[in-house]
Amino acid sequence: MEALGHKGYQKSILRDWPGAISVWDEAIKSYPREKKFYNNRARCYFLMNDFKRALADADFMTSHFPEYPRGHFRQGEILASMKKFREAEKCFRRVLELDNTCLDAINELNEVQIQHLCSLGFSRYQAGNALSMAKDFEEAKTLLREGAFPDDDGEIYESDEDTAVQKPVQVYAIPGHYDPLEDPDNPKKCCSIWVGNMKEKVSDDDLKKIFSKYGKVKSIKADFSKFFVFVNYVESDGASKAMRHLQGQDLSGNKGIKIRYPDRVMNK
Repeated sequence: MEALGHKGYQKSILRDWPGAISVWDEAIKSYPREKKFYNNRARCYFLMNDFKRALADADFMTSHFPEYPRGHFRQGEILASMKKFREAEKCFRRVLELDNTCLDAINELNEVQIQHLCSLGFSRYQAGNALSMAKDFEEAKTLLREGAFPDDDGEIYESDEDTAVQKPVQVYAIPGHYDPLEDPDNPKKCCSIWVGNMKEKVSDDDLKKIFSKYGKVKSIKADFSKFFVFVNYVESDGASKAMRHLQGQDLSGNKGIKIRYPDRVMNK
């Protein structure tokens, strides 16, 4: 078994995908219960853009080895390339159920959600902002369709298509460039702030205590899996004061927090 694995690996290094597939075919015939051989063959088919055969191997892995994270990851990777974004998202979520430390799955899940939103007519800039503030994909899509995040070129792209695309997108001001969304004077009189770089969890009570120092808080929504907190104040002065006092500061173990107003004024 080791000899076949080494032989297939050497073929892959040389990018001889047909040759590698022949090796994995032989390996699977000899060791039909060795799941890594199916994964390796699926990868070769995938790199050859033969998604049908790649998906067949991935489907076999997820049905016969359901606790094998790589099988679900490979399946998601293939489905994403086929632009079946909803199905791909389910695969990456399954990987994280089996292994919640898999950074590749976290990154792929974020990317597939961005691609899904882009397929509906929005830009990566809009998709990243919406996903960083929304609790889930559906909320992000709703925010975008309501015009909450104008594109950076000032145009809104719309699409009626709804086909099937846990590192958050953070937008920083360019040095020397004025950004009204980071102006403590709050020219848009926004009552809400987005707080990024929140990598360490903070309790709801502690968050309310911290942000209530600057004004009456209407609501707080935290998503530490995406490293952000969203704070809604009753008055815009609260948002202004919080930005002025906390921008770039350390907060409950979180280093150098980043504060912005939403792209659309939310004073409801």
